[in-house]
Amino acid sequence: MATGKFTKDSSSVLGTEDVETENEEVNRAPTTIDLDAETSSASKPRKAKTSESEDDGLIRAITNVGDKLAAAIVKAGEPDNTLPVGLFDTLKSLPGFQDIHISFYYAYLVANPHIARAFDGLPFENKLHWVAMFISDKFPGSM
Repeated sequence: MATGKFTKDSSSVLGTEDVETENEEVNRAPTTIDLDAETSSASKPRKAKTSESEDDGLIRAITNVGDKLAAAIVKAGEPDNTLPVGLFDTLKSLPGFQDIHISFYYAYLVANPHIARAFDGLPFENKLHWVAMFISDKFPGSM
């Protein structure tokens, strides 16, 4: 029966003593300092700085999205039924229409504030066209 370094159990392959001995010696060899490892450990703070700047970018992106979302919520909370200031005076200043026609068109614009805002942004001549089209549609033969 062998003892010590050359001891084998019954399941070991014969003729492999040298290979195992060399592997054991390599495994037992003192660990050496890897200069690349030191360099990579020195670069860890750089990675941390990169991570911090990535975090800053992410925080800025989330803040930007939050600001846009807050503005959209505020805008959504505003009433959509606001009419342009002086709308009725603008209608009354249009020549060639009867008071009943202007009142009727004004009632239509009040019921449709988005159309009233579009109407208010038109040049004077186009305002005349819009009122004329509406009147001729609602009051056929009156124009």
